[in-house]
Amino acid sequence: MTRKRISLLASFFLLVALTAGLLLPISAAGKVKLTVWGIDLPDDDPAHAYAKALVNGFKAKNPDIELDYVALGNDGLKDKVKVCMASNSGLPDIFQSWGGSVMGSYADAGRLLDLTKELKDIKCSEAARQAMTWKGKTYGVAPFFAIAGVFVNEGLFKAHGLKVPTTIDEFEKVCEALKAKGIQPLACGAKDKWPVLAMYMYLVDRFGGINAFADAAARKARFDGEAFVKAAQLYQKWVKAGYFGSKPLGEAYGDAQVLMATGKAGMHVTGSWMCAQYSSKEFTDQTIGFYAFPVLPGGKGKETDIMGMTDIGYAATRVAAGKKDAVVRFMKYAMSVEACSAEPGRICSVPGVKAPSRLTEMAAGVFAKAKAVQFWWDQDLPASVSSPLNDALQNIMMPEADVAKALAQYEELVTEMMGPVKKK
Repeated sequence: MTRKRISLLASFFLLVALTAGLLLPISAAGKVKLTVWGIDLPDDDPAHAYAKALVNGFKAKNPDIELDYVALGNDGLKDKVKVCMASNSGLPDIFQSWGGSVMGSYADAGRLLDLTKELKDIKCSEAARQAMTWKGKTYGVAPFFAIAGVFVNEGLFKAHGLKVPTTIDEFEKVCEALKAKGIQPLACGAKDKWPVLAMYMYLVDRFGGINAFADAAARKARFDGEAFVKAAQLYQKWVKAGYFGSKPLGEAYGDAQVLMATGKAGMHVTGSWMCAQYSSKEFTDQTIGFYAFPVLPGGKGKETDIMGMTDIGYAATRVAAGKKDAVVRFMKYAMSVEACSAEPGRICSVPGVKAPSRLTEMAAGVFAKAKAVQFWWDQDLPASVSSPLNDALQNIMMPEADVAKALAQYEELVTEMMGPVKKK
């Protein structure tokens, strides 16, 4: 075969290869694939509106990126991320994260991707930036926050001449007044364990100040210290008084929502993620407002001490190092006004996003006054002691339980898992 003929054949096969490449789907011709693990399905459920807008909008604006978004649910996401981080295998490029020390433990283990330079110019609240920053390095973004506060049935309060309480004393008087009218003062959902925590966090803060938990978690103080015990005893006093109904441990979180929606409960101390539902005319015909948790006169905590955390955040893992551009584009779109405006209820940390309801606007107003934000304890503590914490708090809802003893037992576990309190 002559050189000329060989050259012609080579040119022919090259042309065929190039033509085939043009006819193949973009993904097969070098399209970057980005795997993201989230919680919500991007479907038509109103509660999933942001996830749907994020996925569909990102795909439309980034046709050169193949987005593989996997919805795992809340517990499914936590469990899978935990397993993959521990084994250092099977990690996605991006995963939904609440930030804080749990994310920080993954960063310390070398599992996350440092995006400090790439994300430094993203416009957001300082709280959002700090939530996704660990030891000076930023690993992701936090478009939405959730804070705990007091949802108040304003219609019931108006009908019975009650004012929204701003102190613990006023809070107790309102509870007594509601109970006298045959209305359950407080909805909770203690059957599901974790709903007990929000009010307990506030009470510990009101007795001991914003550093009470931080010191215990840093092993500078004990989890059965004075503020923790006094908070549990006051909480239990309210249980004994009937403020949570006759059988609080039989009330699930969904039951608590129904009590508020039907006007059978006057207040609900929980997260601002309920703003969308409590604003929905399809869910309730009651007029509900959102207010700061009361202060304790003489206590160390302040009204500006807020319990809350990232509600939706995203962090990048080390496996995405080779596709950083795609990761950054996803993070920026997750923080865009376009995507965030689809969310029906959460507090947004992105400037320019209008609050979707009066309730969210009220919650955002409480958040705007915050001078200190304490992350959810069961998210901020190591997994080895977070679930046992919620178990220990069940004792609060048992009128005859010794809450001081339960906290002492919990402290023993923390000592075993996290070490003893450091001597000064």
